[in-house]
Amino acid sequence: MRPLHAVVMGVIGLAVVTAGCGGAIPSSNGGPATLKLDGKYLVDQRGQSVYLFEKDEGGESYCTGACAAVWPPLETSTAPSAGTGIENGALGTIKREDGDMQVTFHGHPLYYYAADASTPGKTKGEDVEQFGSGWYLVSMHGDPLEPESVSGSNSGSNGGSNGGGGGYG
Repeated sequence: MRPLHAVVMGVIGLAVVTAGCGGAIPSSNGGPATLKLDGKYLVDQRGQSVYLFEKDEGGESYCTGACAAVWPPLETSTAPSAGTGIENGALGTIKREDGDMQVTFHGHPLYYYAADASTPGKTKGEDVEQFGSGWYLVSMHGDPLEPESVSGSNSGSNGGSNGGGGGYG
């Protein structure tokens, strides 16, 4: 039982660290979702940055459990709508394992990052390697945005890099 104890303590520790990020964890609370372009990357209606997980493929989310606690899925109860710079046809949803509907962009599930708190404009999740793969801001075409092309962001140090984007075509 020791390994399970270590995992549980790790998740609790992560929750404590996340809680200390200076604000509430971003969440859509399953309400209506509108996405728009903020310069070079996708944000929700409040200006909160959204990310893609390179491990996701085939329109499926591979971020559950502890991963979803750090990277909350952008969920909705209605069809997502397109804001400035986004084509409505690029938006969709998938059903998660828990039955909730997650917003997709060009077929890729979208997430928030807990360390961004609920502060619009934060991009601390850009080019982070966690839960077995890379996390990136999303370009207007649904591709991972290369870190050097995020100008004017307040991302700061994010604790890791996998050396590049890609993974979606």
